[in-house]
Formats: sequence, C-alpha cells, structure tokens
Amino acid sequence: MNVLILAAAQSESNSDDGNYPLCLAEIRGVPLIQRIIQACTSLATVHFIVAFRRSDIEEFHLDNILEILAPTSKIVSAGKETQGAACTALLATGYIDNADELLIISGNEFIDIDYATVVDDFRERRLDAGTVTFPSIHPRYSYVRLSEDGGVIEAAERRPISRHATAGFYWFARGADFVRAAQAMIYKDAAVNGKFYVCPALNELVLEQVRIGQFAIDLDQYSPLKTPRQIMQEDMETGKRSYR
Repeated sequence: MNVLILAAAQSESNSDDGNYPLCLAEIRGVPLIQRIIQACTSLATVHFIVAFRRSDIEEFHLDNILEILAPTSKIVSAGKETQGAACTALLATGYIDNADELLIISGNEFIDIDYATVVDDFRERRLDAGTVTFPSIHPRYSYVRLSEDGGVIEAAERRPISRHATAGFYWFARGADFVRAAQAMIYKDAAVNGKFYVCPALNELVLEQVRIGQFAIDLDQYSPLKTPRQIMQEDMETGKRSYR
C-alpha cells in the first residue's frame, strides 16, 4: 500500500513560534508527522510518500526527520504553493498512478484510531474508495452526503451538505482511480476558492458509479491542527504546549 502524507500546507503559526510547518505541531510532545507515521505501522507493507514544501525541507530539515522516521520513504517537494491539496497529491503521480492501494492522509490533522481497522473494513465491504468522517457542521471542513444504505453519493469542500465531515483520511483500492478522478476534477475546473481539494474528487468516482463508503468516528478522536486557534485548543485539552 502507498501512503501519501500531504504536509505541504502553508503554516499559519505566529512568527514567535518559529513558523514551523504544521506537520511539526506537537501533540503531547510528539510531532504530528511522527504520530501519523507511527499510526500507519499497523498497516502491512506500507510505502510512504510525503509531500513537503521545498522551503520547509531546506529550513527545517524535514528530509532528515523523515529519514529517521521512515528511511525508505519518498519525498515530493512543492517549489511554490500549489492550487490545493489535490494538486499537491498529483505531484506524486509517478508513485501512485497504478493498481496499488492508496491511502492519502492530511499532514495537519490527526485521528486517534487504528488505521488497519479502518482499511480492513473498507476491504471487507469491497469498496473502491472510502473516507473517515466525524460529526460537524462547521464550514471549514469537507463533507460527504450518504445514501440510505450508507454509501457516499456526494462530496463537497467547505460546504456542510450533511453532518459527516471528513477527517483527512482517504483510501482508494487503486491509486490510479484517485489520479484519474483528481485530473477530471481539475479539467472541469471544480475549484473551491481557487483551490482543488481531495474530497471533491470523490464526486468523479460517484459519476463512475463505484462503491464509496465512510467509517464514522467520534468527535474526540479527531484533532485538527490547521490554525493557531485549533492548536491552542489542543494545548488546553492536553495541558501542555503542542506547537513549538
């Protein structure tokens, strides 16, 4: 299985914190990128691909960090800000445009679950794609709408079309399916505020009438670290500073 971690998001931290990228935000003293990689250890035969901003690699030695955490991983670097997470993901096309399973994970949020349990559930249901969801109605998140039998029939970015917000965890039975869907989405110019996101690419697979499902988690299992406010909230809940 290929695991693509998207960690090229622009940091919104205060300059007093050193402007470290969000993937280095600490949850109970452990950097987010480390927690994500550790969470993937329950998955068999994982090949890591991590997308960083080139400037972050150079300034914060992210390549050295990744060498320690996952020595055989591949790095794709964005020389400048891309037009969204889907475009960043497509930088890894050379590694993921194939029949291997693909798991795309956001590098600025963390879900406290057993990844293998989720992936095994998707496999057992013989899905073509699946995402993890948590309950929310806030417009900062992406959402999926479900059919009566629980299948995903629509996806939207920063627009609550249901109470099922996605947690930055997207699984595809074949990496080529994601690449094809993302490229079709971009071709149709289905951007949101000028950017292309991973979640709406599911709409292209809905049109192909493939099987897409969701795995629901509780709100307290989801830790978003996308903004200084969310990082401060995590600090208060854990009782210590999480972003340094």
